[in-house]
Amino acid sequence: MHFDTFLMERNQTLFENGVEINLTESGVHPWTIEEIMPTDAAQELLRLPLGYGWTDGRPDLRSAIANWYPDASASNVLVTNGSSEATMIALMAMVNPGDNVLFAVPNFMQVDGLGRALGMNVQRLPLLADQGWQIDPDALAQAVDGGVKLIAVTNPGNPTGAVLSSRSRELLVETSRRAGAWLMVDEIYRGGEIDKTETETFYGSYDRVIVTSSLSKSFACPGLRLGWIVGPEVVVEEAAKRQDYTTIGSGILSQIVGAAVMAPENRERILARGRALLRENADIVQSWIEKRNRWSWQRPAAGGMAFLHYDFDMSSETLSNAFREEESVFVVAGSWFGIENHIRIGIGVKTEHLVEGLARLDTFLARRGLA
Repeated sequence: MHFDTFLMERNQTLFENGVEINLTESGVHPWTIEEIMPTDAAQELLRLPLGYGWTDGRPDLRSAIANWYPDASASNVLVTNGSSEATMIALMAMVNPGDNVLFAVPNFMQVDGLGRALGMNVQRLPLLADQGWQIDPDALAQAVDGGVKLIAVTNPGNPTGAVLSSRSRELLVETSRRAGAWLMVDEIYRGGEIDKTETETFYGSYDRVIVTSSLSKSFACPGLRLGWIVGPEVVVEEAAKRQDYTTIGSGILSQIVGAAVMAPENRERILARGRALLRENADIVQSWIEKRNRWSWQRPAAGGMAFLHYDFDMSSETLSNAFREEESVFVVAGSWFGIENHIRIGIGVKTEHLVEGLARLDTFLARRGLA
């Protein structure tokens, strides 16, 4: 079975730990266990027998996750190893080789590469950059004309940080319903809103909606590697059958800490801290952009990332590589999301790291006469 190189993930694996400033992450600077749990509860982890636990997710964790989705219950939740496993086993459960999958871009490219490796016909649906990265109704209608089994989108978006409008949401739901297609929505950046209220989940808007998410981004706990699927019980059941062949289940420590993160009173505290950091850092990037003629952006609505457009002649991968080699700062190439003349920089990092990274970008550009 052939898999294309997952360019962003492979490059991050190779280089993110060897630089002084890593701006490739799209989440919020991580929490510590003692910041999440009371001291006595954290100490109790030292005495925990490291058995398998609940392979499909502890009941309290599944209930806490379901609490974040209107009218969901624990039976609608499957706990996974990050959102990557959630997406993988949901896709494998509901789509067969030869089926048509429509994938909105720019995006995290897992569905694109994985779907094609599994023999699915993946068609990319370009979002409208000049309309805030929204759905193109004509392109959507044309794309599903020959039939589609699943439509995959990310909301809030990656790498753009854009939130789909009410009209875009309606188009996706109406089109999916008419086609009898599954609508799979990666909502990993929900909860990380910068200037507005919390993004409305797609869950419950249509009876064939599948939501994937995790604690890695807005919840600032990527090291837990804990994600989930929220969807109809048939999806949970079929995905669980695939999980029996992949990871069997997530770790007991991750599930206990994850349950503490998702407890409603703790959840809001964690998200509030992240939003404050994102807002402060987004303002810094906005100030930087406003003083530079060759750079532009659409301020992200959510997520720990800024998608910056530049107007000079240099491929985004060349820029990423040269910047990393010369200034020890790592940014994501837009081409790794299927779009050129952009880079993605993390704004969920410590503020001093962002400021220094932007200063080094100025030095890099000035050296080439591109300032």
